[in-house]
Formats: sequence, C-alpha cells, structure tokens
Amino acid sequence: MSFARHRRTSYLALAAAIALGLSACASTTPTSKAKPISSSSATTAPDAAAVYQLMRTSAAAAKSVHIKGAFIEKGQKLQIDVAGDRAGKNTRVIVKDGANAIEILTTGGKTYIKANAAYWTKNASAAAAKLAADKYVTIPAGSAPSMDSLRVGTLLDKTLAKDMTAVQKLNTKVEKTEVNGVPAYLITDKITSDGSKVYASADGQARLLRIESPKGQGSLDFTEWDAVGPMSPPPADQLVKLPGL
Repeated sequence: MSFARHRRTSYLALAAAIALGLSACASTTPTSKAKPISSSSATTAPDAAAVYQLMRTSAAAAKSVHIKGAFIEKGQKLQIDVAGDRAGKNTRVIVKDGANAIEILTTGGKTYIKANAAYWTKNASAAAAKLAADKYVTIPAGSAPSMDSLRVGTLLDKTLAKDMTAVQKLNTKVEKTEVNGVPAYLITDKITSDGSKVYASADGQARLLRIESPKGQGSLDFTEWDAVGPMSPPPADQLVKLPGL
C-alpha cells in the first residue's frame, strides 16, 4: 500500500469511528449537569414522539452546530470536538484516541490535517512524525470524498437517522429539565430503561442539546446551533509538505 493510500485509509477509519460513535450514543453516562425540575411539572411535557420528530426536523434544517464529548469505542475512550457547517466547507474536527491526537480542518476550499507524533509514527513513519508532528499538512484534493463522513450534516443525519417505532412511542416518557441552564425536555424509556437519554431544547425548536449513551459509555453536547463562526486557514509557518503526499 502506498504512503498516500495508507493515510487516506486512516482518514476513513477516523470518519467511521466518529459516525459509529455518534449513532451508538443516539441509540437511546457520564457526569451530567442536566437536572430534573420537578416531577409535577413533567406532566405538562409534550409527547415524546412529537419532540423527537421536531428534533429531527430542526437538525435537518440546521446550518451549523458544535458537537463535543467523549464515548467508549471498542473498549477505548474517544474524545471528539466537531464544529462547522452542514456542507462541510467550514469545519474543524479534533479527535483524541488514547495517545493519538488529530485535527482535520476544512476552510477556503482546502482540507488540512494536524496530528501529534504518536499518530504519524503509527500511520506513516518516524521520519514523517519528525517532520509533521503538530504541524498542518494539506490533504490532496483526490482525498476529499473520504471526508464526507466528517461533515456536520452527515453526523447529524447519522445520529437522528431512525424514526420512532410504535413500541418506542409507547415506551418513552418526557420530563422537563435543564442542560447547562437551558430549559430542556428529557426523553427516556418508561420500561426496562438501559440508561439512554436524549435532551432537546424546550423553546419550540426541540434542538438536540445532549445525548447520553447506555451504561455510562459516553455523552455528546450539541451547541452553537446556526452560530459556528468561520474557520481560519493555518498560518504559513505551520504548514509542511510530506514526501509522497
């Protein structure tokens, strides 16, 4: 396998890990700032299916969002920080996986990768690590299709891909709560709950605020809806070129 092809494969693996992790969390827990207001006020909360459907609609119409959190993927903790527009033209993805740390930045029609020495040593060579560690490397235009899974739009669609089944509609409840001071609805199972939780804003838009996966496997917060600012390209002195890429 050529150096460039091996690197593109690692991008795909990263994209798949993020997408799978998001969908696993959403299959609805770490320490949470979400707190129930009261059991009496919960009785006035809307139907779970209605909240979930509006949440899907809001996500589909969103122009940008910031997704941040951590979850367990194949027994290993994966931390992610993704911010950008739905189309993937203005996006920053930061992932920490054990000793590896990687950033993928898309702005101005170009995509860059920045990673630590551990990542380059594992996925390329010690020589590449010495040259590119903690610097930005431009990803060739031919690799652009492999970045599709890192688009905010793709991640949101993956997270909220499935509609509620009839059984889920019958076995879910909605409570009023707060997430970081924002009024929210909490959707959980009524029967045999496995700990999955989905939080949506209680402002009439039902924007996804947080998802918590079963058995404390991870959580992700969703902020800056339609408010993610433009990304800046890397400074010239932070750009390097790797031979064979």
